[in-house]
Amino acid sequence: MDFNEPPSPPEPEQEFVSARARRRRALRRAYFPADEAGRAALFDHLARRAFPSYELFVFALVAGVILGAGYFVNSQALLIFGVLVAPVLTPWVGLSLAAIAGSTRFFMQTFAALLLSSFLIFLSGLLAGFASRVFGPLNFNEAFIHSRLWWPDFVTLTIGAVVLTISFVRSEERPYLPSALVAYEFFLPLCAAGFGLGSGVSEIWPQGLLVFLAHVAWGTFFAILSLFFLRFYPVNFNGITLTSISLILVITAITILT
Repeated sequence: MDFNEPPSPPEPEQEFVSARARRRRALRRAYFPADEAGRAALFDHLARRAFPSYELFVFALVAGVILGAGYFVNSQALLIFGVLVAPVLTPWVGLSLAAIAGSTRFFMQTFAALLLSSFLIFLSGLLAGFASRVFGPLNFNEAFIHSRLWWPDFVTLTIGAVVLTISFVRSEERPYLPSALVAYEFFLPLCAAGFGLGSGVSEIWPQGLLVFLAHVAWGTFFAILSLFFLRFYPVNFNGITLTSISLILVITAITILT
């Protein structure tokens, strides 16, 4: 017997690791079924959860009023509070999901709802900007900051978009924290754009709107990539078309605006 020969790895440990790997694969199959019927059922379930309700508009209006007030008094605390009461952005994830699934109707419904909620945020900032012409805030520092592109914002948005998408798909809980990160990067520049237009400050409008569009394009790109990572792929003509158009638009917007 050679005592210098290294011992061979124990077989039971290999069996344990193999069994654990099989359980992980089975769990992934349970989350993401491979058959067409299972994927359709999963999409219907996620679509029901992501479908915009009245809460999207109510909380968008409340958040917009608070954000507008935050820009009016130049208060970072009010801006953060406005982000915290912003609606959970699961419909935004649903927009990317609808593109991949090729559901044109769901895509248009979700897009229209997000457009309306964004308009409420913009309108709130616009009214606050008009009010600033009469009363006048101390300064416009916060509005200036959030109407500019900053690389830390892109890092935060990337993390928020990826975590929000994965959390929405893999958990039944509402992803409040990652949604707040995305809302911070979406709604602050959008409300700042409205505030700049209402106040007549050219250095805030239209820069804030361009920052908002750049952030939406960047976040949507990583949301779609996250869905690809979760094995959601377009499997029909509508899905391939909508996904391709969406990717072309967001990549073009990122290239032009950043």
